[in-house]
Amino acid sequence: MARPLEFDREAAREAALKLFWCQGYASTSLQQLLDAMAISRSSFYAAFGDKRELFIEIVALFRDRTLAILEQAHRDLGPSAAIPEFFRHTVLGVPARRVRRGCLMVNTLLELADVDDGLSRLAGDSLDQVEHRFEQYLEEAQRAGEIRALLPPHEAARQLMLINQGLRVASRQGHSRPELAAMLNTSLRLLGLPAAA
Repeated sequence: MARPLEFDREAAREAALKLFWCQGYASTSLQQLLDAMAISRSSFYAAFGDKRELFIEIVALFRDRTLAILEQAHRDLGPSAAIPEFFRHTVLGVPARRVRRGCLMVNTLLELADVDDGLSRLAGDSLDQVEHRFEQYLEEAQRAGEIRALLPPHEAARQLMLINQGLRVASRQGHSRPELAAMLNTSLRLLGLPAAA
């Protein structure tokens, strides 16, 4: 019979997420993970496999949380307001130290492009899912007459993803919250969407 895990798996994943998010994949050592997650090497391997397998799990966790933010905004506010609310929730309404981390998925693309095709593709596929959700909400908002169709939904969604990625990089560069808000709201206005702040 397998021994039960002797640690809180969810707390360990949270610690790993924060570490990867702050430092990136390559700069995070196994020992740093063990220390942050407060687990032994044997428990780590038994629960997560190896560093790469853990990172795959963490990217999926981050993606799912990102999609959940969008879905909650859609339920609460409807399709046209969901997208500005997503940016409010993930960029403008969080502590400065968290904003400076950027986005784990975007960070992974920037760090691992041409280094690790599998992990880079995982991050790209995750961002594609967010972009697809943008497109769904734009289509719905246009059908309902909530926004004027300045671009076809798939093109507008692609622009929103460029805005998203650009904001994450700008936040890592240390731009202030008012600067990020100004960049975001100009972009949203050009797409016919409500301002985020």
